[in-house]
Amino acid sequence: MPTMSIEEAGLKEMEIMNKWQEDTARFMEEANSSWHNDRKLKPGEEEEDEDDEAAQDRARALDDWKDDNPRGAGNSKLTPCG
Repeated sequence: MPTMSIEEAGLKEMEIMNKWQEDTARFMEEANSSWHNDRKLKPGEEEEDEDDEAAQDRARALDDWKDDNPRGAGNSKLTPCG
């Protein structure tokens, strides 16, 4: 026996979708705000470069890995013509 009617199921699904749309709109609004980039430096304070150095190290490691592993050089036994 069904526990709810088709109309009740449709209304419940509408509630879920409305909540999802509201949450998505709020998340997009938060993502577009630049509150995390608005930090102002105090006099005599320098911007930290530790994050930039770590990001550069990761990017260099990825570049080295890509040099050693070109695209499409995976398991060639899976290809029908290989």
